[in-house]
Amino acid sequence: VFVCSCTGFLSSNLPLRSSSQTPVVSFSRPSPLAIAMTLDRRGAVKLLGGTAGALLGAPAVVSAVDASEGGAWAVHETPFKDSEFADFKTTESGLKYKDVLEGSGEQPKQGETVRAHYAGYLLDGTLFDTSYRPALFPFSLITPSGPPQAFKLITGTLIPGFEQALLGMKVGGKRIIYVEPKLGYGAQGAGSTIPPNSPLVFYLELRSIGSKLSL
Repeated sequence: VFVCSCTGFLSSNLPLRSSSQTPVVSFSRPSPLAIAMTLDRRGAVKLLGGTAGALLGAPAVVSAVDASEGGAWAVHETPFKDSEFADFKTTESGLKYKDVLEGSGEQPKQGETVRAHYAGYLLDGTLFDTSYRPALFPFSLITPSGPPQAFKLITGTLIPGFEQALLGMKVGGKRIIYVEPKLGYGAQGAGSTIPPNSPLVFYLELRSIGSKLSL
């Protein structure tokens, strides 16, 4: 069991390495500005915001990317076409990516915590998880959008493609990645939301390095 502190917004938890590492999440509210999230590693997959791609348990319906405040670039409402990935670069591991905006800040290192926004899709255009959501009270008094999600860049916690993509970005950058099954959830898939051997597409926006909350 591990505990992480989050603030602002009850999202789920993204890309776990495999569906066999699915945690069960429970929340307690010591104060309006601090939420303790306890993750117990068991065996069903849930995803950020309540879906299934990376971390949590029973999938829930993800409505849509909140395009009102910064999320418009990550909206994709139709099936993906091969032509959309024609100009993507490919890493040695096989991860395909395109930098929509190259950041000017620092680049994270293995073991560091980063805060990032993301939207994850299946190739048929189904949105299975996103951090672009309206802010909850009291953050809604400050900003209409929820804060970015915190991720600890430790091998074996996130699915490889997601981790590799964040490690290759700089703060302020926006990147679209095409994740082959071998760098995602592989032959087992993730719950009922991500079928076996499913390629995934993520829109990533690296906001900051460090666990401190950023909006």
